[in-house]
Amino acid sequence: MDPTHTQALQHLRTLIPIGLRHAQALLERCAGDPQQAAELYKTELTQVLADKSGLPPEHAREQLHNAGYDLSRALQAIEEARFTLTQRILRQHHRNPGQALDLIAQAIETAEQLPRQYWLDFERLQQLAPAPRCFMVLHEWLAYEGWEGFDSALHFHLPQAIAQLRHLQLEALAHSLELADQRQQQLRATHAERESPIELAMRINQDPQFNSCQEGFKQQRPQLDERLYQWVQLHIEQFPA
Repeated sequence: MDPTHTQALQHLRTLIPIGLRHAQALLERCAGDPQQAAELYKTELTQVLADKSGLPPEHAREQLHNAGYDLSRALQAIEEARFTLTQRILRQHHRNPGQALDLIAQAIETAEQLPRQYWLDFERLQQLAPAPRCFMVLHEWLAYEGWEGFDSALHFHLPQAIAQLRHLQLEALAHSLELADQRQQQLRATHAERESPIELAMRINQDPQFNSCQEGFKQQRPQLDERLYQWVQLHIEQFPA
């Protein structure tokens, strides 16, 4: 390669963050002048950012300058200026609501410095603002159910979970959990003295009435995720900024 061309390439890449092939193409368009090539690149990138962000070109140019003409960094800075952390999560993960809910829960846990000893401290959750409290109680209960199983989750802060389900007007789901809990207690009261814990657990999980409640929960679970997602949108001002 011509040493002069190599020097121009190196100079251009000190002026702007650009790949080798793109740099060569720009130099060809600008007769090997790195300064002119850099200005052409900045002009083109400014138009790209303006189109993507809706900013006027002069504001887009300023954002790019502040970001060292790194388009990704500039777009991120614009997002952060326009939207709260929770809004950005919802925007970026709108096609995967479950992941969005997990990330929002992590954001709340970090922002509120919630104590965790494997599971969150539910007494501390009661100190949160109403909307995040409802969200975190249900998110943590669902996480426990997914990890430990439906029968075990009925012993994990169930009254708080049911109260928040009713707060979300998910009465059918709350009723399913209540019926499952009642049936489990009936079976334990009847058979606990004569059966080992393992035998009793098997009896509960093979009981048709209990399984009917569990199946009802599974069928309604997607509705709960959708409602939690809507809940965040409705009360966005109470979630991490």
